Amino acid sequence: MTSNTRWNVVALVVVLATVIALIMPSHFATAFDVSRMTPVADRNIRTGNKMLIEKEIIEERQVVSENDSNSTQAEVALDEDMSFLDEDDGDSDDGVLDVNEIPVRYDEAQLWRVYNISNAMSRRNMLPLGDILESKYGGTIWKENSKFLDVSIDKKHVKAARAFLEDHNLNTEVLNYNIQEMIDNEAAVGANLTQSEAGQRTKKAARSGIHWKDYHDLDTIYAFMREIRGKFPNICRLYTIGKTAEGRDLKVLSISENLTANKKIWIDGGIHAREWVSPATVTYIINQLLTNWEKQPSYIRNKSWYIMPVMNPDGYMYSRRSNRLWRKNRKPHKTSSCVGVDLNRNFNIGWGTVGSSKNPCHETYHGTSANSELETQAVVNYIKSIKANLEAYLTYHSYSQALVYPYGYKSAKSKYATALQRVGKEAARLIKNKTGKTYDVGVTYKVLSLAAGGSDDWSCSVMGIKYVYTIELRDRGQYGFILPPAQIEGTASEGLILAQQVAKDIS
Repeated sequence: MTSNTRWNVVALVVVLATVIALIMPSHFATAFDVSRMTPVADRNIRTGNKMLIEKEIIEERQVVSENDSNSTQAEVALDEDMSFLDEDDGDSDDGVLDVNEIPVRYDEAQLWRVYNISNAMSRRNMLPLGDILESKYGGTIWKENSKFLDVSIDKKHVKAARAFLEDHNLNTEVLNYNIQEMIDNEAAVGANLTQSEAGQRTKKAARSGIHWKDYHDLDTIYAFMREIRGKFPNICRLYTIGKTAEGRDLKVLSISENLTANKKIWIDGGIHAREWVSPATVTYIINQLLTNWEKQPSYIRNKSWYIMPVMNPDGYMYSRRSNRLWRKNRKPHKTSSCVGVDLNRNFNIGWGTVGSSKNPCHETYHGTSANSELETQAVVNYIKSIKANLEAYLTYHSYSQALVYPYGYKSAKSKYATALQRVGKEAARLIKNKTGKTYDVGVTYKVLSLAAGGSDDWSCSVMGIKYVYTIELRDRGQYGFILPPAQIEGTASEGLILAQQVAKDIS
C-alpha cells in the first residue's frame, strides 16, 4: 500500500466516523432506554460553591393501544371545566442555573425550638418573636404555633440570638447543629445510587423515571403526569390551568369515570416550596389510585379526583437550585429587593390580618392584595369552575404530623367540625396502626396557630366545601422540611390514608 493510499484510507475512516457520530444520536433519541438513565438525572449537582443542573432530555412517546382494557368505556365528557384546555404538549423547564448565582448554604447554621413564646412576648409588649429573629438575627422561621417556634439561625448570629433568648427567659432546644449537613445528606441519596440500583428500581417505575425513594424536579413530576394521562386516556385528563410569574405551567390531573355525575375531591401539594415531601406524597397518591384501578373499591372509583402536585412551581425549583429553605413563590416586588409571596396567606379569607406580614422580606408576606398572585388566581378560578359536587379539599404540607380542619383565620370551627373530627381521628388511628406514627387531629387555630389567607379556610368558608383538611406530614421537628428520602414512601402512605377515608365518608 502506497503512502497516498494509506492517507486516503485514514481520511475515509475519519469521514465515516464523523457521519456515524452525527446520525446515531438522532436515531436512538426516538426511544427512552431506562438502562441508560442517569440515576441522578433530576438532582442538583453541587460543585464547590456552584451548582450545575444535570438535565436528562427525554422524548416522550405516548402509546395508546386500540385494544386497551378501558376501550369499551365511552370518552369522558367535560362539564364545568370545558374552558381549560386538555394539555398535550411536552414542554419542560429549560432551567439551567446561571453559574454566577451562588446557592445559599447553611454551614453550621442551627435549628432551634423556642418554648413559651406567647407568654414571654406578651409580658414585655414585644413584637412577635419570629419577626424579631428574622429581622435582627437573620433567622428563618420553620414552624410556629402556640407552644413553640422552630427557627434556623445562621452561624454568625448564633451567639447574639442565644443571648437575646436567655435575656428574655425563653427556653431553647437545639434540634440540629448543622443544617447544611442535613441538606448534603439529603442530596447524597440520589448521587449514591448505582446504575444497577437505578435499573432495578425503574423496572416497575414509570417511564418518567419517577419513584418514591428520592425527591424529583418539576420536569420529572410533569412527565409523570403526562405519562399517566397517556396510560389511562379514558379516565385521565391533564390541564394547564395557568402560568406562574416565571412562565411555568400550573398543571392539574383529573381521574374520573364520570366527570359529569361523580362527587369530586381536590388534592394539592407544594404550595410552600421547601416542603418537598408534599409533592412526593401527592404523586404517590396518584400512582396508588391508578394501580389496579379496576380493583379499587367503589368509593374510590365513583369519585372524580382533581390533583395538583405542585402549586408553587417557581418556588419549588428555586428551592432545589438555590435555596433549600425557600418558602414563597418568586414574584418580584416593585418597591423591594425581596422576592416572593406566601401563597397560603394570599387567598381572600381574612386576608392581611392575623398570622401574615405586610413586609415583603418576611416568610409570611401576604402580597399586595388578596388573590394578587397568578398561582392563587389560577387555583381559585379552577376550583370555581368545578364547584358543582366538589365535596373535599385536601392540601398537603409539612411538617408536624397533624390533620387539621378550618378555621385558622379566626377562633372558630367549621360547621362540619363533628364529621371532620371523626374522619380525621379514624385516619389517625389507621396511620398509627400502619406506620406507628402519631398524628394530631383538630381545628387549625388550636393545633397550629391563627393565620389568615389560607387555601383551606377559603375553600371551606367561601366555596362551602365540607371535607377540608390541611395535612401536615412528617416529621415532628428532628429533620423538619429536610425529611430524609428514606421516609418518603412511609410518609406518603400516611397521606394516602386520609384521602381514602375522606372518599369513603362521602356518600
